[in-house]
Amino acid sequence: MASGLSALEPGELILLIVSVVGLAPILLRYTSEAKWFAVGYGCIVAGLIATNAEGIALGGVFNGIEHSVGIMGSGIAFAYAVYHRRQALLAASADAVDSAAENGTNDESDTSVGIDAPEA
Repeated sequence: MASGLSALEPGELILLIVSVVGLAPILLRYTSEAKWFAVGYGCIVAGLIATNAEGIALGGVFNGIEHSVGIMGSGIAFAYAVYHRRQALLAASADAVDSAAENGTNDESDTSVGIDAPEA
């Protein structure tokens, strides 16, 4: 095992640098609605840190961290982010439909929720 920075592979080091730079806008524009996206991205950064650290010391431990936190953790966080966003959209849509029913309107154009589609 090489010692110091010579043990780092250039490609993995570049990925780490780019991911840490990309972490800044995510943290600066953090919202509670996007918290699981931030968690998933943080898991990727942690996995890349572990990837680079495994070349320096404790290769097996950092390899396990890379795969469990970096790959599995980010996958779970992103999957939950999608699920959470879909549930929020469905709840908002149901609320809009209920509100339209209470007002006596049956026009579904007032009940659109989510990404705005161009008018046809």
